[in-house]
Amino acid sequence: MKKHEYINDFIFFTVRPDKKGDKDVLIYCSGINLDRFLPMTRGRLGLGSNPILSGLKLVKYDLCTLALSNGATPRDHCGHSDCFGIAPTKEAWYSEALLIENPGNLQPDEIIRFAVGGMVKRIINTSLSAHQVPDLPLTPYDLQAHLEILCKAVVMA
Repeated sequence: MKKHEYINDFIFFTVRPDKKGDKDVLIYCSGINLDRFLPMTRGRLGLGSNPILSGLKLVKYDLCTLALSNGATPRDHCGHSDCFGIAPTKEAWYSEALLIENPGNLQPDEIIRFAVGGMVKRIINTSLSAHQVPDLPLTPYDLQAHLEILCKAVVMA
């Protein structure tokens, strides 16, 4: 089955339709590159506080709300071996996974757009930078270019 994806050196989001027994499911995987976002988070918010990591978790929770509002059943996807090997670099990545049962009309591309949009808003808020990312959708490569600018702007601030 076709995997839908949005991947660059900073973030990834994938959604793959699958079957669990006789039920239709969607497998959602997301990740952030902790190394690439380090300039944005280092020394700014105290020990143990990483707003980019928290942002990825919040996007997952928002996706649960979206799934429930569409009659689907979101479940944590512990062990998420379905998500191994997606990260495009060998740097340190943090990932989240979700299994969405009975997705009904919820489409993989809609989930990707929703997740990318939610994560970009959180990144912009975290950066405290005047640099504005253009309206989505952006290609993964174009978003990466803007994220590089944001991380450099934070370092210079």
